[in-house]
Amino acid sequence: MDTQCHFASKSGATSYRRTLGPLGKEFDTRLFWRIICDSIKEVVSKAGIHDREIVSVSATSQRQGVVFLDNDGRELYAGPNIDLRALTEGISLDSKFRKEIYAITGHLPSFLFAPAKLKWFEANRPETYSKIATVLTISDWIIYRLCGERLSEVCGASELGLIDVQSRHWSGRLREFLALPDGIYPELVPAGRQVGKITPQAAAETGLAAGIPVVQGAPDTHCALIAMGVRGKGKVGIVLGWSGPVQMIIDKPVLDPEARIWTGCHPLPNHWILESSAGEAGNAYHWLEGILFGEENSPEAYHLMDCLASGVPPGSEEVQAFVGPAIMDMSHLTMKVGGFLFPVPLSVTNVRRGHLIRALLENLCFAVKANCLQLEAISGLKIEEVSIGGSLARSRCLVQILPNMLGIPVSVPEVTEVSALGAALCAAVGSGAYSSLEEGMKAMMPQFRVSEPDSLATLEYAGYYQRWTTTAEWLTRLSEAIK
Repeated sequence: MDTQCHFASKSGATSYRRTLGPLGKEFDTRLFWRIICDSIKEVVSKAGIHDREIVSVSATSQRQGVVFLDNDGRELYAGPNIDLRALTEGISLDSKFRKEIYAITGHLPSFLFAPAKLKWFEANRPETYSKIATVLTISDWIIYRLCGERLSEVCGASELGLIDVQSRHWSGRLREFLALPDGIYPELVPAGRQVGKITPQAAAETGLAAGIPVVQGAPDTHCALIAMGVRGKGKVGIVLGWSGPVQMIIDKPVLDPEARIWTGCHPLPNHWILESSAGEAGNAYHWLEGILFGEENSPEAYHLMDCLASGVPPGSEEVQAFVGPAIMDMSHLTMKVGGFLFPVPLSVTNVRRGHLIRALLENLCFAVKANCLQLEAISGLKIEEVSIGGSLARSRCLVQILPNMLGIPVSVPEVTEVSALGAALCAAVGSGAYSSLEEGMKAMMPQFRVSEPDSLATLEYAGYYQRWTTTAEWLTRLSEAIK
């Protein structure tokens, strides 16, 4: 199938409102919804189609973001995944129930997830807590605003820390020993199922025609996996957006004995995900762009960064970066020292912008390799196929480095906005265009270019990787020594 894609992008940062100092953040839901509506209108205009030509609509969103509704459907709270207000409550839960929580949900630490946030509201805003009638992911909330149905998709619910990863259902046991409220968990439905139709109110707000079918979506990384066709045991998909989740497909749940990584659900039945995330990826790259060029999201600056990095040889002439990306270890979260390391004096080494940029890209690729090795060790599977998407997949320099780092081919789709493409795939399935997600994945899969490893470069990067791991271990010890 010839898939043409149109995208509209707007920053949601202006919809945040800070609460509780630096840790707490909430969405201004009225502003957030207006941004969504404006984006819908813009992308329909770009596509050059009439609203009545749209056959269905779906939604995807970041993971761990959560919305609480009252009985009347009013938003009591809407928070992004960077809302850390429940740090104390999460630490308390883990001190008592860490092993059992991880055994059920496959996710730790608890302060990132919905149970701890519920506990925070119970302790700090009891009047609000007493009114909570429904817990939704952000994409579930968008579906609700479009069609009025309160439903939840299993992968998104799993990423809230409320699902039994074995059974793929809400965990009654978790509700019991954490004393979570009853009745706040909506019906679970699979991605790709039609769940309602655009209401007259949503039509007036979005510009879409009333009556258009609304289809259940999935979280951003999960939509990316189905868009890239990542299925089958041992296959790996990496979404290099703000963060860099490295996700391996498994045919049954596997839990890390040390609880360093996450286990979750895949949108396809009888598929699960073992995740070892590299952490901040695009966020670190965007930070460096701002430092070097003083601009926000400038396409010209990113193109220049790629050119400058490509002009520096492998190893970045001894420049090393430790800015964000690292091996996942959710059992031991702490602040660490990091930055750039390079030989001095500068009059001899002549470190330039290109060295810093390439070193940061190599840092990300080192971290991806470390997380791939961790996934292999925990799963007992050998990684032979890797697909990458997300904004950083547009970097020609990164796409050249990564296969040499991993020593295996890396597939890159022509459409790098794979999360949005996955949501469109769900919409197509729900419209009846395809009978299942599997059929939709085959029909709508974008074209890929495959970047092959170079044997000499792979050997060279093996040495640089060892240097990176040694330095990372040294920095960890330094961080502990200077606390």
